[in-house]
Amino acid sequence: MDEVKGVSGLHMEKPDQENRREINTALENNVQAVKAVVSAVEGTIGPKGMDCMIVDEEGQFIITNDGVTILMEMDVTHPAAVMMVNAAYAQQCQVGDGTTTMSVIAGAMLQSALFQSQRGVSVHKIIEGLRLGTEEAIKFIKEKRICIGKEDQELARAVARVAGRAQMDLVDLICQASSHVGEEKMKEKGFRFSDSITAIEGTENEVLKGIIIDRKPLNMKPVDLLQDVKILIVDDALQPEALRDELLNTENGFSQYIENRRVFENWIKKMIHMKIGAVFTDRSIDEDGEQALTDAGILVVGSVLKEQLIRLAAYTGARPVKRGVLNKPPEELEGYCGYAGKICYDSELEHIRIMEGMGEPMTTVIVSASTGAVAKEKERVAKDAASALQAAIKSGIVAGGGAIELACAIHLEKIRNAMDGLAKYGVDCVIDGLKKPIYHIVQNAGYNPLEKLERVIEAGKSSGNIHLGVDCEDGEVKDLFALGIVDPALVKIAALKTACEISEAILKIHLIIKGKNM
Repeated sequence: MDEVKGVSGLHMEKPDQENRREINTALENNVQAVKAVVSAVEGTIGPKGMDCMIVDEEGQFIITNDGVTILMEMDVTHPAAVMMVNAAYAQQCQVGDGTTTMSVIAGAMLQSALFQSQRGVSVHKIIEGLRLGTEEAIKFIKEKRICIGKEDQELARAVARVAGRAQMDLVDLICQASSHVGEEKMKEKGFRFSDSITAIEGTENEVLKGIIIDRKPLNMKPVDLLQDVKILIVDDALQPEALRDELLNTENGFSQYIENRRVFENWIKKMIHMKIGAVFTDRSIDEDGEQALTDAGILVVGSVLKEQLIRLAAYTGARPVKRGVLNKPPEELEGYCGYAGKICYDSELEHIRIMEGMGEPMTTVIVSASTGAVAKEKERVAKDAASALQAAIKSGIVAGGGAIELACAIHLEKIRNAMDGLAKYGVDCVIDGLKKPIYHIVQNAGYNPLEKLERVIEAGKSSGNIHLGVDCEDGEVKDLFALGIVDPALVKIAALKTACEISEAILKIHLIIKGKNM
């Protein structure tokens, strides 16, 4: 790394005091870098948020208002900014939504922390207050959240509508698929509802009770429909064991090659004898083996994506095998096979549909789109809606539109006023961060954020209603929960935790020096 971007003139050729920076200088530099990153997503938050166009050096572009997509696709080099991008990615992996909220809160926390540090407050006290404020805010959210069940379909639909940017065709799809999956499966640890969503050009919106393999079969006609299919998944290349070229030039090497071919042919014969109906492989398939399987009427699909193989195995009850397992006797191999009631190939969309699997129930949400760019964006929106709906079913819901964050800020002000010591200034940083989501939501709607924020705070303190926010349609202070503007509690909790963690990590950096290439 030749230089640290944004740290002008920072070189370490001379190991003297001139090459060091005070804590505030390093912090200010890092906060400015984070601020530059956060500013890219501030304008996208809320129902009136706008899109961002990201263009690369070759002129390829993405148009989106998805926070994590914007941050991940940005050309970011400053280490502190990279830390913020990684934090947003962690938020996305954890709950699948809330990356913009997290970024806005973290940016405001750091900006406030810089101000407090410049006033002379110790960074350690600021961090202490950050932790305390975040813990109290999370506790407040957990106390105020409302759990939803099967009878609360309208609330679940409201969550999907808010996260899905009010694209009702996508909301209908997500809710329909959710009912097929079931509440128990949605709450299952490790299950990601958003993984069931795929966008395909030139098709119609559809909820498929089954899965899709995005591969063209090597030997299946468009009119073919396989029924009651026994499935074998080879998590490997289906071909003889390869030998190095230099070995083939020797007598022993050639003999080994012949032996490997014989073993491979036995694998193929074994599959035919077992009456396997379809073979899916992770990598390529030997041409002779492919032809033999085709002649026997076996569907052959090679180079299937890893994640799709995993879904296929779970859906059909199959256990993926390596090539070595194919040496086992047929009765043992039977235990590795899965089953599906129907397999068909769509020649127009060039994918395979597998239905009536004998394993875990699965649903695929097919999102229609006219072009590739539109398909990617609609898929992102649908995945956000699916993640939000799953999080709501798991953890309950709270008022959206920045209302719950502002209610937390009002709650923290009471705690802060009762505190002694410098840690209360760290709590101030959390309060400032919690006020930012509603601030930018109102600003993006075209209203004066300071004026509206004060009106909401005043109304909230006088009424004790924690659901108050600003209706972006008319600018009036209203009960957002009653309007159906709700968010998953889990997303808010994760956003606060991540914002606190990234803020603490950046605050602890007291010196930036140039290092060797890593």
